[in-house]
Amino acid sequence: MVEAEIIPRLMLAHRSERQPRRLGRRLPDTDDIAHLTTQMLAPEDRDALAVIRGLLDDGMTLEEVLVGLMAPTARHIGRLWEEDACDFVQVTTAMARLRRLVHDLETLCLDPQPVDPASRRILLVPAPGETHTFGLTLAAHFFAEAGWEVVTSFEPHLAEALERVRSEWFDVVGLSLSCDVCVDRLVAAVPVLRRASRNRDLRLVVGGPAFLDRPDRVRLVGADASVDDVRDAPRIAQRLLDLRIRAC
Repeated sequence: MVEAEIIPRLMLAHRSERQPRRLGRRLPDTDDIAHLTTQMLAPEDRDALAVIRGLLDDGMTLEEVLVGLMAPTARHIGRLWEEDACDFVQVTTAMARLRRLVHDLETLCLDPQPVDPASRRILLVPAPGETHTFGLTLAAHFFAEAGWEVVTSFEPHLAEALERVRSEWFDVVGLSLSCDVCVDRLVAAVPVLRRASRNRDLRLVVGGPAFLDRPDRVRLVGADASVDDVRDAPRIAQRLLDLRIRAC
């Protein structure tokens, strides 16, 4: 396991090597987020893909669509639920539509890549009790784009993740957490996942609003690293594996 004092150095070294983001001619704005929110919460399915294709044609990059438009839309819908402005069924339907839209965009914009049997494997799951899971969909996209084999579960209970790590090999498990009230449950879950894993040197990465600017929580839950920007997740996970190799 990477020692707690290594984590800040890992994050600092990674951030110093980040390349500037290439911006498209068109960036998402609040009107775009409001419009997509309305479409996702509509009683009937609407052709959101046609709207997104229009934004891509205007020069918005796929990365900006995912991170600058769809992620804020998911957060906004979550806030509407917390404010009782929409109900559970509406939110569940909206999140399913957003996930389907990500899949449709990948089909539209990306060439399918064959899975290398020797590729790195990651399991992406919500922390126990976590109900906001769209960030995992985005993480899965960026890991797959980086050549990882990705398994994703949206089950908010630990049982499925435990069964997965017992029966399959994973190099990394990624856990997402948005709310403070579930931190204690994640603290309890991390050692259980490590003990259950077929990989005795399993790496765990955490992300989500609960960890933003909170390195103390990374140490508290017993994770090996945290992710602030979902686009950086594959590189951070790879650095953990590289550290493991150099330690051998």
